[in-house]
Amino acid sequence: MELRQWAIRILSADTLEEKLFCPDHLSDDSPGEPLTFNEPIRPIGMGFNKRTKEQKLPHFQNLNSEDNRAVCLHRFAGHELLAVEIMAHALTAFPDAPKAFRKGIAHTLKEEQGHVLLYMKRMEEMGLKFGELPLFKHFWNHVPYLTSPIRYVSVMSLTFEMANLDFAPLYGRSFAGFGDNKSATLMAQILKDEINHVSFGYSWLNKFKGENSAWDSWISSLHPKLSPKRAKGFTVFEENRKKASIPDEWIEKIKLL
Repeated sequence: MELRQWAIRILSADTLEEKLFCPDHLSDDSPGEPLTFNEPIRPIGMGFNKRTKEQKLPHFQNLNSEDNRAVCLHRFAGHELLAVEIMAHALTAFPDAPKAFRKGIAHTLKEEQGHVLLYMKRMEEMGLKFGELPLFKHFWNHVPYLTSPIRYVSVMSLTFEMANLDFAPLYGRSFAGFGDNKSATLMAQILKDEINHVSFGYSWLNKFKGENSAWDSWISSLHPKLSPKRAKGFTVFEENRKKASIPDEWIEKIKLL
């Protein structure tokens, strides 16, 4: 199956099974013309909701409750499904991007599909099915600004996914602290993949940036409604960024944001 055909299938899917479909073989011989979507088609019951103040994630001190931990996993699964769709959108929006870049996005997309399945399995063990709680538009609010590959990696890989280098271990530690080793192990597995995703983004930022510094290119590629502060959590896990090939200079600057 062609990458373009697969991506359109994901963006047009009205079932979760179709969203998570991955063919055995993918080619990129006919990337076609640029094609953008304002938002994807969603399965019934999994459309976008407007988030209220009451729908914040449970506080860490309240994660002793299995129900609250399941709520967190549901939100994380929602983010992963959004990432699947945004990466599919990148494949349709940037047909002229380097083949290696598109292949890398496809690989990351497959891993994000796997993350959704992992979260779904763990949630169901905890008595919660994916889609039983509200899902939010989040990443899709930024799609109008993802007008080039460098903006894509700056927003997705180096901001939202980089923040997961902090949030995944924070939640993993909290889950483990309350004796939920299954969920903690899941967060460790997610973290390992996210490190590779950030590394992919940083590598391609350096290929796309031209004569500008990588840091300046990242900052200038973000849009006014997205602060670079979104690239970190409450605690900055330096070692995770080093594993993703983020230089010490960046790490120090991120800590000061």
